[in-house]
Amino acid sequence: MLIPSDLLAYDNRPAAPIKARGRPSQRKLKREALLDGATALFNARGIAGTSLSDIAERLGLARASVYYYVNDRADLVFQCYQRACERTANDLATASQAGSGFQRVYDFIRLALAPERPQTAVLNDLGVLDASQAEIIIRAIERNTAVLVAFLKAGMADGSVRPCDSEVVAQCLFGILAWAQMTPQWVSGDHSQKYRKRLMSAALAILDRGIAIERQPFVCSLDADCFLPGPVSAFNRCATPALKIEQLLRTASNLFNRQGIEATSLDQIVAELGASKAVVYHYLRDKSDLVTRCYGRGFDLFEQIAGAAQAGGRSGLERVLFVSHLNSQGQAGALTPLMPQPGLEALADAYRGALSDRARALSRQASGFIQDGIADGSCRACDTLMVAQVSAGAFGRLRKWLRLNDPRTPRQLADEITAFLGLGLATNPTDLA
Repeated sequence: MLIPSDLLAYDNRPAAPIKARGRPSQRKLKREALLDGATALFNARGIAGTSLSDIAERLGLARASVYYYVNDRADLVFQCYQRACERTANDLATASQAGSGFQRVYDFIRLALAPERPQTAVLNDLGVLDASQAEIIIRAIERNTAVLVAFLKAGMADGSVRPCDSEVVAQCLFGILAWAQMTPQWVSGDHSQKYRKRLMSAALAILDRGIAIERQPFVCSLDADCFLPGPVSAFNRCATPALKIEQLLRTASNLFNRQGIEATSLDQIVAELGASKAVVYHYLRDKSDLVTRCYGRGFDLFEQIAGAAQAGGRSGLERVLFVSHLNSQGQAGALTPLMPQPGLEALADAYRGALSDRARALSRQASGFIQDGIADGSCRACDTLMVAQVSAGAFGRLRKWLRLNDPRTPRQLADEITAFLGLGLATNPTDLA
């Protein structure tokens, strides 16, 4: 989420780790099981696609039993989100015991991605909460972000972390943690601990040493705006239907990326467009149709970016960094393809399968770029498929936290995110992973 300028006034010291006292009560254990089951379903099906009956059925409970722990579905979402923030705070508190700033960041990511841990709720749709609940979650996110930023700044001060934009890197890391919860649905279909261990190891390897052999900055010669179809400035009678649809999908994708699909209404999209609802329904059946068409546009753009990287990169490393840089530019700028979000399983079967196939193909292509880099000596040896999957998280939630008036240009943000992927964070890589 947005980090206000007054964060410097925060006490950035993490709270002490919570110590367990005695054995948890049966009620607490059942509540934890309820939150685990709900979290898994919310991540997979989205909030709108998950009912209390679905959750009760998954856990083998009577629907009435769920009301012993929550007031309604919105309350359950809030409790899942709140627990996710609490777990992050506890992980940060535990990691704060490490000596160097880099080791604190490393330990935090290792704890957060522990393969034996149940899924963590992806904090994607705060707008479905009431104002007071949303404020609690926003402030918790801001506190956690401030602590991770403090770890990075401490690492730069003690020499263990290379110079970087601490806010951008902290948000990259939170993006990777969120994407790790969704990767099994979108890409792998594998929910095993073995797969999650590989994912954790890949994230730690990027964090420590990046993928580049040579620790040199990458300069991207391409501009993401070249993928725009042309000027689309007004939803007016003179615009062609194709340009109107493009503007509609781009506007909706931007809002979905920023607020979440569940929390964005058609009324908000119409207001952003400055068009009437009747005009929008001339091109769309309903919101579900809009979401599927936004995903179609998004994957068209991802594939165009991968094709440009294939053609423009002189080495395997350049190709994979082109993908990162162009996608980061696109999320920070005008292109804004819809990023994969929770709720894939709520889409129609045929469409869900097509999206998963495209996501897997892109992941294999990025993995191939890294394999090319290993062969030509530009990339480090690594688990190429896992590194390709993890790296998408670094730019996947950029719209979630980027300020509307952020002074950094899309290229500056993309430079920082791509440097993280290429160089990692350690001043002197130690192969800790």
